[in-house]
Amino acid sequence: MNILASYRYQMADHKKAILIFYLVIIGLFVVSGLSSALVTTGAGESYTRSVNGNEMATVIFLFVIGLCTFKETFLLSLQNGVSRKTLFSAKIVTMLSVAAIMALVDKVIGLISLAALSLTSKGVIAVTFYEGLYPAQTANTSAFVIHLESFFFEFVLALAAMAVGYFITIMFYRLAKTGKVIVGAGVPVLCFMIIPWLDTHFFNGRLTMAFARFIVAAACTPFRVVLTSLAVFILFSALSYLLMRKAVVKR
Repeated sequence: MNILASYRYQMADHKKAILIFYLVIIGLFVVSGLSSALVTTGAGESYTRSVNGNEMATVIFLFVIGLCTFKETFLLSLQNGVSRKTLFSAKIVTMLSVAAIMALVDKVIGLISLAALSLTSKGVIAVTFYEGLYPAQTANTSAFVIHLESFFFEFVLALAAMAVGYFITIMFYRLAKTGKVIVGAGVPVLCFMIIPWLDTHFFNGRLTMAFARFIVAAACTPFRVVLTSLAVFILFSALSYLLMRKAVVKR
């Protein structure tokens, strides 16, 4: 099995989950559209903004996909004589393809839903998730550029989410049972109990403020989000490959 064959297998492995996801999304849009069509607004009332959040639903979905797509593919690939390098290369191409396809489908669905909402719901201004997140940066930008930027914005976020999910599932595959328990229970306890306690009693909230400043700095502009997402994708992909190189068959 070469890279192309491994790529085709991994793409086919995603088809059913993606189809179910979009059936749910389309169903929600239909229900939402029917509900919005029943709402009327008086002529003197102010307009409200309706933000399409399907992009973040896709990013979260692809993070879960990343968590669920290693063991079976890894074992099958080794059984068929596929090298870890070939498997990883095909996985990277699969991530790029899935992220691009789903971002494009989201854009098409979003355009249809936004147009329908604008026509059926008086007093509602429909905008993309990207516009809702960065209103100042998109205020004087053409619709074509906004949709192009929002497509790429979702694409890089999806790549980062898949890479992080893939790294986590490989890490847990490599860990022994004790290690899985320690990491699975220890990380949440560390993040949500120990660090907040230390920050409150010893650092006077400086850790929380530093983390907040980092998030603001990384996400204050679309360009920084893109750079951060690409860095996360590259970093966690590299870490995943390092873990995969030494992975052995486990039943």
